[in-house]
Amino acid sequence: MKEVRVRYAPSPTGDPHIGNIRSAIFNWLFAKNKKGKFLIRIEDTDQARLVENGIQKQKDSLKWFGLDWDEIYIQSERLKIYSKYAQQLLEDGSAYRCFATQEELDKLREKQKKSGRITRYDSRYRNYDPKLSKERSKAEPYVIRFKSPQKGITKCLDNIRGEIKFNNKEMDDFIIIKSDGYPTYHFANVIDDYLMNISHVMRAEEWLPSFPKHVNIYNSLNWEMPIFVHLPMILAPDKTKLSKRHGATSVEEFKQAGYLNSAMFNFLVLLGWALDDKTEFFTVEELIKVFDINKISKSPAIFNKEKLDWFNGRYILNSKYDDFAKEINNYFKQFLDIKKYKAIQNYNINDISIMIKERCKTLNDAIMLTEFLYQKPKFKSKYEIQIMCDNPEQCQTILTSSIESLNDIQEFTIENIESILKSLMTKLKVKPKNLLGTLRIIITNQKISPPIFNCLYILGKKESIKRIQFAIDYL
Repeated sequence: MKEVRVRYAPSPTGDPHIGNIRSAIFNWLFAKNKKGKFLIRIEDTDQARLVENGIQKQKDSLKWFGLDWDEIYIQSERLKIYSKYAQQLLEDGSAYRCFATQEELDKLREKQKKSGRITRYDSRYRNYDPKLSKERSKAEPYVIRFKSPQKGITKCLDNIRGEIKFNNKEMDDFIIIKSDGYPTYHFANVIDDYLMNISHVMRAEEWLPSFPKHVNIYNSLNWEMPIFVHLPMILAPDKTKLSKRHGATSVEEFKQAGYLNSAMFNFLVLLGWALDDKTEFFTVEELIKVFDINKISKSPAIFNKEKLDWFNGRYILNSKYDDFAKEINNYFKQFLDIKKYKAIQNYNINDISIMIKERCKTLNDAIMLTEFLYQKPKFKSKYEIQIMCDNPEQCQTILTSSIESLNDIQEFTIENIESILKSLMTKLKVKPKNLLGTLRIIITNQKISPPIFNCLYILGKKESIKRIQFAIDYL
């Protein structure tokens, strides 16, 4: 059996989109399942659209998901290869030079629009004398166009959809080498897939309209084609193409929003693939073992953010406290400003993990839940402090008695704090909301927070009493 060799071929033109990463994950899992090779090919031939650090962003995103690669190639370093095969197609009559200027093409397009025709190149240089063409190429700029078949149909075989037929009348003579000498995506893509011995091309469904172009290039070079697998589109809940107007779409945005790479990996695999109709949670090792390209759906996948939030929350809930502590520490280090991060470092990160893990759907929730550690309470009115009490006198009694009780604790543990404050409630004959609710506001400045016993413990006796005294002085 031929060795499985697959590739992920991103363009370094911006932050990696989750749709692209989903393609990378499918390719990677298939390669691992078949003990094959996973290649990275940076398709940077569109020089005008490149962004600074674009290649590094692609690598960083793959590393974040744990997608290691066996080989890496950069197309801009392979221009001589594309030129060689373009010359071969020129010589055998499968391609030709086109000297049409941009102004001429704009006029053609405008004329076609006015007459209600499809706007496309009119093949004006298709039958131009090759000798004259070669002579003009010495002094004039030109592009090289592929001679698409003008009659009949082009049959394309997709592993998911079966045979797809395209009417050749609807195809134009597309550019394979631009005037700057760089190849277009369509040409470089085919040349590289063949020379790199790619066995399966697994790419987004959006490339289906270009499928016949690639098949015709293969045919013109008499090359054996790989197996094509066009992955289903990822749509927003409104069934339109997922875009920024629907929220986060790039890997970096999801990282900043506090999603775990493990949860994202699992979630993205289920966008267009399923083992069965019930299993949702997988480890990466399990996915490698069971991944089968024949189980990829041809129906569009719906990106449901609520489902992702639930997924991420489950991953956090099921994680070990030590692992979650590492996650939040790394997240704070990356996305908190340096002053706040240093303040957090004054506390035990494992204790913080225990305090907030069950309340986090994302790592970003950890920022809000730990805000009280670096943001001391500020009150706008007395009512803010007294809101959980039946009357101002009760509030005053609770605060002064709480200081006395906390002062009496020799070993300041969560268990001892909980025990003494519950005893105090009984002694004062107040409800949990009166005493614990009031302390929660004073200590965290929030009506909803992690368990108040944990908050007091992490802050420590001295700081806890200091904050209660601050509220007493304010009153």
